[in-house]
Amino acid sequence: MEIQKTIQTERKKVLITGCSSGFGRLTAVGAAKAGFDVVATMRNLAKSEPLKTALAQANVSAQIEELDVTKPESIAKFVEKIGPVDILINNAGILITGSFLDITDKEMRHIFETNYFGQLNLTRAVAKGMIERKRGRIINIASLAGRIGHPFNAAYSASKHALIGFTKSIRVELAPFGIDVISIEPGYHKTEIIRANANQSENFYDRSSPMFEWNRGFLKAFFDEVIPRAAQPEAVVDRILSLLSDEKPKFHYVIGIDAKFATTLQWLGLSGWFERKIIRKIRRATKLENKREAEKKARRKQKCKTEAT
Repeated sequence: MEIQKTIQTERKKVLITGCSSGFGRLTAVGAAKAGFDVVATMRNLAKSEPLKTALAQANVSAQIEELDVTKPESIAKFVEKIGPVDILINNAGILITGSFLDITDKEMRHIFETNYFGQLNLTRAVAKGMIERKRGRIINIASLAGRIGHPFNAAYSASKHALIGFTKSIRVELAPFGIDVISIEPGYHKTEIIRANANQSENFYDRSSPMFEWNRGFLKAFFDEVIPRAAQPEAVVDRILSLLSDEKPKFHYVIGIDAKFATTLQWLGLSGWFERKIIRKIRRATKLENKREAEKKARRKQKCKTEAT
């Protein structure tokens, strides 16, 4: 009877990756507030202060650990160190913007090592204990980009496509062991991955590239039209938190007005129309950038003439 009571009152351990910002940080605080035993990880502990501050403000605590999911050799040791995990939230991810022609092989591999292979290796390590205990839940934070594509972010989109495919596949493999596997597929939300943590590829501004002008046009369209309309991250975090205790979760969740709109168009067979609309927007932004660049050159030329006289 005492053993049964202990099992019933035992706090579930939630392991979350990518907790230095965005969905990860908000989820770690929310899960701690909900009474879960939270292990919040990040690649660089030097970036842990915002999480510590948020936890202190909420008057809760979490175990904060360093974990670089791109280093497979350290994952097994880490999982052994923290002990059995009841819920794994694979949230760590990076974005490097640039045409597939300009992004380097090294950058592409870095994206896949973080967004796909890192999730794969951590899931392997954690799932073994879940199989032994015949229970567990794995929540993979994918993206709308993994469902419909993402121009000038082909490597990111491909990594998220891979993550969604991986999630669908292992869901069937792990179901006999009482393990749920869920995919979260958000549209654009105001997190650091599209702001402070966003990076342009090494060759993004290479003027010899045939995609140079289009890279800049995409970036202008992105900042002018996408970011201002991006949703607040709380809707995604609220869904993740609900899945920590939901007894009958769905297999996947598309979150955000933009994500639902895009996937509905896809379902209706209107993906071609949607892509043409995106091309028009990027083309318009590219023309504006070229005009701005020409005006800038003209001003410099005029300034040089004035100074010469």
